[in-house]
Amino acid sequence: MSLERVEESLGRLGYAFVEDEEHPDVLRARFDDYRFQFMLTGDEHSVMQTRGRWNHTVDVSRKVEMVKLCNEWNMNRIWPKVYVRRESEGLLGVYGELASDFRSGALDDQIDRSINCGLSTVIAFFHSLEERLGAELDELDD
Repeated sequence: MSLERVEESLGRLGYAFVEDEEHPDVLRARFDDYRFQFMLTGDEHSVMQTRGRWNHTVDVSRKVEMVKLCNEWNMNRIWPKVYVRRESEGLLGVYGELASDFRSGALDDQIDRSINCGLSTVIAFFHSLEERLGAELDELDD
């Protein structure tokens, strides 16, 4: 497994991406206006991680509510893993990620499917969150 193979897969799938100059082991892209990154982790860099960040920020005063929404998702689904992370003194970010272990190797088609699965499930979570919050979305980024 290598970042070059992830780049090739993104190209095969027709997805635009950029390399991160500060973090050469990360590829960045936007899908449905959500920021995503693709990276290899693990001892042997054999775990491909697809991580997306919701395009809204949340005031820290709503942390319990957001954690409950994430926990509900995590209890009812296998993937993606979703969570809330403090990004500054008063703001939270909401993330979703899918990790695929390719320690035993991977066919191109497996990498493609992992990327598509990560993107579609993380975006489904973001859409679900937006549906649950409804009109409250307008209050989030103030």
